[in-house]
Amino acid sequence: MNIKHYLFISLSVLGLASCTEADDDAFDEAGWRTLNETYFEQAYQTHTAKTATSFILPSWSQPESLTLNEIAHEKCILVDVLKKGEGSQSPFYTDTVQVHYVGRLIPTQNYFAGFEFDKSYLSTYDPDVDVPYKVSVSGVVEGFSTALQHMKRGDKWRVTVPYQLGYGTAGSGTVVIPGYSTLVFEIELVDFWSKKKGDRNE
Repeated sequence: MNIKHYLFISLSVLGLASCTEADDDAFDEAGWRTLNETYFEQAYQTHTAKTATSFILPSWSQPESLTLNEIAHEKCILVDVLKKGEGSQSPFYTDTVQVHYVGRLIPTQNYFAGFEFDKSYLSTYDPDVDVPYKVSVSGVVEGFSTALQHMKRGDKWRVTVPYQLGYGTAGSGTVVIPGYSTLVFEIELVDFWSKKKGDRNE
């Protein structure tokens, strides 16, 4: 798995396995795929009217020579800025970051806010107590990595990631993230630095 959520998986298996979106008795893969693709496409359309706080970013893996109109929707992420940070620098793909994040599936009848499959803290977020999660930009799923490479220190974004830039058609395990899942992350970039040199990038 590309993002740390081993502890939360174990909690999910113990307490939530019987009622997650991937419940073997109720889960319909074809229906789930359609639901997620429709959700992402509708969200994409609402983000086409670019603003300072709502916009579309192509994946880092797409050629820079292409315009947004030339890139398939599923090769993009959708951004809603929740808090604007400071500075002019963003992490590189080879950098290490410290982040706080929450990862959810799309809203459903069972989970109105979306099933929470992972987060960087165990309870209600307290910036004075909770230690940010440390990870390489290259060590997370492509949609998450794309967001990080555009964020500044202190930025907090809601990022909607199509399954093609997340955990794909296989998912990360049937209990937590089914295949074809659109992912919705809230990401706060706390700090970053060069992994190779250990230097803090200003």
